[in-house]
Amino acid sequence: MKVCGNCGIEIGTLDGDNLCASCDNAESVAELKRKRRNARRRERDAVMRSLGLTKVRGALGGVYWE
Repeated sequence: MKVCGNCGIEIGTLDGDNLCASCDNAESVAELKRKRRNARRRERDAVMRSLGLTKVRGALGGVYWE
């Protein structure tokens, strides 16, 4: 399967079409940046969870893994 070049979800499109329908019809650059940032965060979170770490919030508001 191919993945969308912007958001990273799997797509089943023809050769030459490298974006999913929602990214192809995106309204702004900011929306695409948000999708990419969220996809990268989800990937990082999945890796940390697979290592057995837990996401926690610190006393001063920061987020870290332990």
